[in-house]
Amino acid sequence: MQTDTKIALYGFNNLTKSLSFSLYRVHYLVASQAVTDYHTYINETYNSSRLEELLTKICHAIGGNVLNIASQDYTPQGASVTLMMSEESKPESLVAHLDKSHLCIHTYPEETAQDNIAIFRADIELSTCGVISPLKVLDYVIEAFSADVVDIDYRIRGMTRDQQGKKCFSDHDIMQISDHLANDTLDKYRVKDSVMATNNLFHCKLTRHSIHLQQHIFNLANNHTTALDEEQIKQQLALELDELFIGKAAGEN
Repeated sequence: MQTDTKIALYGFNNLTKSLSFSLYRVHYLVASQAVTDYHTYINETYNSSRLEELLTKICHAIGGNVLNIASQDYTPQGASVTLMMSEESKPESLVAHLDKSHLCIHTYPEETAQDNIAIFRADIELSTCGVISPLKVLDYVIEAFSADVVDIDYRIRGMTRDQQGKKCFSDHDIMQISDHLANDTLDKYRVKDSVMATNNLFHCKLTRHSIHLQQHIFNLANNHTTALDEEQIKQQLALELDELFIGKAAGEN
């Protein structure tokens, strides 16, 4: 994993670094009762309290301090959480970055499975200023959701100055997002990077190399499948992941 090269800045760092994720989990529901059980699982696993814990861990992992958390659960399912943060450690200075640094998450569970496939999506945005970098938590976020497909955008906005007064449009070296992923993550996923370096825009998509049914068949221990069933399910899952990875359904131009 690439180590960032820091530069000495003059005064406050006016750059904003925004990291956005769309994380997909794909489950295969074997029986009709699995739909109800699946909805219960989603509401218990990804409710606002659980998501608050996750965002708090992300905040601390990148060196931030929690200022305020707002959260909401939705009916029949889904949740949203927004966390405001600062990187200062002294309480009297915590308000300084209130309008500049935040984390938010929204979940989008599919209410109705299609052809036994249920897709859960979570969108996360980390927007930071100062010296902290959201790139530190790439692997943690992917692992926390056991994501099957991941869509990542990273953008650096604004301008700051170094100690000699020269304009700086980035405070760290980055060629592509995948350079900041751990080898363990790269071993699990196929990766495609897209870069618009002159605009400080970086994009990366990941999809799992292999289909493991214990990762995808919901409540596998309580369901019995034949070898033929499992092969057909694997093919169906592979198609679903491929469509999410390329961003269009099979047969579309």
